[in-house]
Amino acid sequence: MGIIGDAFGKLFGFLGSVFGNIFSFFSDIFGGLFGFLGNVFGNLFGFLGDIFGKLFGVIWNAIKWLGKAIGAFFQKLIDIIVGFFKVIYALIEGLLYLLYMIGVLAVKLFQVIFEAAKCLWSFIVGFGRTLGSLAYSPRGSGGNGYSEIIGRLFDGLGYLQLNAIAYILLFMIWFVTAISAIKLISSIRVGGD
Repeated sequence: MGIIGDAFGKLFGFLGSVFGNIFSFFSDIFGGLFGFLGNVFGNLFGFLGDIFGKLFGVIWNAIKWLGKAIGAFFQKLIDIIVGFFKVIYALIEGLLYLLYMIGVLAVKLFQVIFEAAKCLWSFIVGFGRTLGSLAYSPRGSGGNGYSEIIGRLFDGLGYLQLNAIAYILLFMIWFVTAISAIKLISSIRVGGD
């Protein structure tokens, strides 16, 4: 039943027994009339106690059912809201990670372009120096007799116009040396393997 229903049931049961005892007392005094009235009122209050006990039991059960239904409704509503915000949070997290990775890619790309520009600048400087050194003029040195001979050899070969071939061969030697150096450097791996 319920707490209130039980209370009213006990109250009316108690009142029924009190009135029953009172009427029973008077029934002894006044005879069967009060005995009859005592039984009637005792049964009436017992009946009313049962009716109110069951009525309040039904009302209490309805209140409990309504409380559970409202609790289940709000629990489902909270679960939906939490699920929605989890999806939004995951989307924001994914976008921020994408932005982070774009930044990392931009930094790496800048580093690669910077290193390529350094290599290109080194190549241009080396090429410029090589072209600048093609104008070779032998000089005599202080204590070496060979440089005088080499100087005269270059002067003599100038009449044969072989100095242009010497310049081309000097450029090819520089170019092969540069390619070999690049191959050697690119074969070195980071971490030792």
